[in-house]
Amino acid sequence: MQVVSSLDVATHKREITLPLGGGKATKTLFLGTWEKPKTPQTGVSPQGYTVRQEHQNITQAHYHQTEQWQVIVRGTGKLGRANVAPVALHFTDPYTAYGPIVPEQEGLTYFTLRARSDPGACMLAAPGVKEAIRPSKRRFILKGANDLRIGTPEVMRARKETALDAIVEPHADGLAAWMLRLPPGAPATWPAECGGAGRHIMVAAGSLMHESKPLPYESLAFAFAGEGGPDAHAGPDGAEVLVMQYPQPDPSLLNGTAAPYSMDGR
Repeated sequence: MQVVSSLDVATHKREITLPLGGGKATKTLFLGTWEKPKTPQTGVSPQGYTVRQEHQNITQAHYHQTEQWQVIVRGTGKLGRANVAPVALHFTDPYTAYGPIVPEQEGLTYFTLRARSDPGACMLAAPGVKEAIRPSKRRFILKGANDLRIGTPEVMRARKETALDAIVEPHADGLAAWMLRLPPGAPATWPAECGGAGRHIMVAAGSLMHESKPLPYESLAFAFAGEGGPDAHAGPDGAEVLVMQYPQPDPSLLNGTAAPYSMDGR
């Protein structure tokens, strides 16, 4: 189990260059290492970081070679043709193109989360990248604020019972996402894993308490298969917690072959 409070990452920031002339961005590391593998990892090696893109700094269309969740946590913008704002949730399979990511005036901040470390973004406009796309399930799932239905502070404080809402209904390979809604002080009871390959957990509103330490908005955990989630309970204002479960990886995509990818920090 890996648990990181958003209060503890202020010094874990680097400026990165967005690929293909997209400008500068700020990357904040929560889980994993700054160094990335030269090929996709075959084991469980979780990554978790935020990217802050300012207005006019654009990430062009691309894909990654591992399964990925993204969570929009601040600002507004577009993901492809869709408008996105907090809190929005996005999943893509390996070799599944998405984008561009275009911030509006106030900028856009989002988590990028993976259970298996990925070498970098494969930009569709770069030579050889389209030709390197390999067959996968090609799922692209986008759930917006209307789907996640984050409660107001008043609603969260008044909640009396724990609720678990399916945001992405479980798939046969374990892919799933839930919102766990906890009354003030309630213990976190994590959803059954239903065959998944680990899960990221993010505090989407309110706070959790873990080992007597507060985990406010944007705090992050990674639970390996069989762990469920951290031993935690809701803070005094309740909590809404996003649980993002990974599918079992496709064995045909685990031979270590790497598509051409950007070295710019994504």
